[in-house]
Amino acid sequence: MNNNETENQVKSRRKKKNIAILVLMFLLLVTLFIVQCHLDQIKQDALAKEQETALELQRRHTLDSLRALEQARADSIRMADSLARLSADSVRLADSLRVADSLAALKNKVNRDSIRHVRDSLNRIKDSLAAIDKARADSLQRITDSLAIIEKARADSLEKLRIQDSIRAADQVPPVAEIAPPAGRYYDPIKLKVKCEEIKCKTFLSIGDTLHAQEAGKAIEYNKTGSVFFYAVDSVGNRSAWEEAKYDMASDNVCGKNAYPVPLGGKTVCVDAYEYPNKADELPRDMVSQEQAASLCQQEGKHLCSLAEWQAACKSKDNTRYSYGDSYKQNKCNTNTKAAKRSGRKEQCRSWYGMYDMNGNLWEWTSSTSKDRPNMYLVAGGAWNTNNESKCTDNKFSFYPQNQYPNVGFRCCK
Repeated sequence: MNNNETENQVKSRRKKKNIAILVLMFLLLVTLFIVQCHLDQIKQDALAKEQETALELQRRHTLDSLRALEQARADSIRMADSLARLSADSVRLADSLRVADSLAALKNKVNRDSIRHVRDSLNRIKDSLAAIDKARADSLQRITDSLAIIEKARADSLEKLRIQDSIRAADQVPPVAEIAPPAGRYYDPIKLKVKCEEIKCKTFLSIGDTLHAQEAGKAIEYNKTGSVFFYAVDSVGNRSAWEEAKYDMASDNVCGKNAYPVPLGGKTVCVDAYEYPNKADELPRDMVSQEQAASLCQQEGKHLCSLAEWQAACKSKDNTRYSYGDSYKQNKCNTNTKAAKRSGRKEQCRSWYGMYDMNGNLWEWTSSTSKDRPNMYLVAGGAWNTNNESKCTDNKFSFYPQNQYPNVGFRCCK
């Protein structure tokens, strides 16, 4: 139906174009006819006046002819302009008709393309809506998952708080704080640090008094004679009491490397800081007889410590039962294990004067004999498995000085 209407329209436009051309040709012929008639009238007028004088007639004829010609020329020019305008109008009309034909020809194509474009647009919109629905569903799922995770974390946090509250209610025992290095005399600047064996335990110290507490988890430079106070707080808020550690920062070590002065009976005795071979972090010598021990000390220009010298170094200036104090503390020294440890590994097992491992680790030969058996020599200080029977005053005798034992070593004095 649309095709038939289009063809009829095309035929109608062509017919109108042909009629316009015929009209233009007719107008041109009419114009030429009018011009011819006008010329004929001029001729007749000229003949009517032949009786006038030849010159006048000729003049008039010439003037009239000129006027007629001028008029005719003007009329021709106007006619030519009219024809030009008509021609331009015809061209514009022809262009309009061609455009109309082109538009008619494109109408079906445009309609088909428009329909296809609309269909594609609808498909794209449909796909976009599907993608939006999927993204919305994914977002809702992620939000649901996040809320589930948050709820689980909240439940876990509440459970953790409940457990902590239960632990806090059940745990009323304050933590045990230790200051390192321990109280005593030192000949070089030291670095103080307070330790606590419990998890998430915070430690504090104050120099000189208890009014200037500061965290002591990191080492603090110290080189001053006086008292340092310290305490610890565990993860549930239990706090230990203030403890005091006294330090004597001396500068007159006359004993040389790894040996420190110990006053005894108005004299000064230099006692080795470690069990033989008197080197930090080395295993002490065992399986050595009393005679061998005395000989090894003599080779170094020293002598095997007597019981009095040994005990003076262990009990120190305060005459304590253990090198670290009066009460037995299992973790201070190596007194409850299955073997000797390297010298100085137990940092807290240090006497005031600077001797390590005088309680536990190895029994130590002395140059003193038993009062009951003069041919047998005393050993002092206990071993790695003697527990609280490792006091500074604990000693026993060996069967014979030539015997060797896996739990007996020695220390030299000078």
